[in-house]
Amino acid sequence: MTTPKKRILLVEDEPNLAFNLQFNLQVEGYEVVPAVDGRIAVAKFLEDGPFDLVILDVMLPEMNGFEVAEKIRQTDDQTHILMLTALGKEEDRLRGFEAGADDYITKPFHLKEFLLRVRRMVKRSEYFQPTTPESADGHELVFGPFRLDTELLQLHGPSGQHTLTALEADVLREFMQNPKRVLSRQYLLDTVWGMKGDIETRTVDNFIVRLRRYLEPEPSKPRYLVSVRGRGYRLIAE
Repeated sequence: MTTPKKRILLVEDEPNLAFNLQFNLQVEGYEVVPAVDGRIAVAKFLEDGPFDLVILDVMLPEMNGFEVAEKIRQTDDQTHILMLTALGKEEDRLRGFEAGADDYITKPFHLKEFLLRVRRMVKRSEYFQPTTPESADGHELVFGPFRLDTELLQLHGPSGQHTLTALEADVLREFMQNPKRVLSRQYLLDTVWGMKGDIETRTVDNFIVRLRRYLEPEPSKPRYLVSVRGRGYRLIAE
């Protein structure tokens, strides 16, 4: 029996870059569905899905990448989104994560790094397949006042119930499986994103900001997901 190809929605309006990315992704064995502007991307996501990954440029005609990500997240919390952009400012990166992106790569980038990130994200998407409530037994983690359902991607805590993206759930799972342990940025990059080596990125910090919004009564004054200066972050229970 032939294994179905992993499907990627590639949203890029620059013709040469779009052609090169699509060609190399197809060489890697992916099925690639192209879109050249934001409105077409949303329509294809809703009509031609499901997809295992969305590769999304920020600067797009009709609707920018941030808006496309927000539209996708209104109906889907599980499909990974990798944003491509020439915008390197920290506030632009944060805006992308706030819109629902799972990872962010700045142009120009090396093809090898790009394909590695795609491979890692597609692989991780296999861990979060849609399930019914009846199948969620045995897929819950509990720590202090928090309960995480790793299949339904739901977090229950003092502030109520929150639906997470797949990568948000994966990051939080690492903390809940290592209670009170300090997890370094590099440890999280390695175990969650598959990014080894000394890499300069604010990806982990941006995800901590997102998780604190679900976990903390006052995200600006964290008491559960706390920083340990010079070392990383730790999840504690009062």
